[in-house]
Amino acid sequence: MYSFLQTVFSEELFFRGFLTKSFAHKFGFQLGNTIQGLLFGFVHGILFTSIVEPLGIIVIMFITTVAGYLLGWINEKQSNGSILSSWFIHGFVNMLVSTI
Repeated sequence: MYSFLQTVFSEELFFRGFLTKSFAHKFGFQLGNTIQGLLFGFVHGILFTSIVEPLGIIVIMFITTVAGYLLGWINEKQSNGSILSSWFIHGFVNMLVSTI
């Protein structure tokens, strides 16, 4: 629950709520969302540098970049700018990965 309420919510608020909207306003949605996704992937890659080998970090960065982009797209194109959808999806995925 802590992860869902604290970590996932704050990530969604920052990456999809703040960065996506800011970058989309400045560069257009496609480029802005791509930048936000890349930053999301980069941050997640950094988080695992001490416990995962370099190839694993690249895989993590790729997966989280794509996920970040898709979550941004869902928020803006399917949920009228609301972060609720991405918050629940992100939380569910994190719980699933933790369980596995």
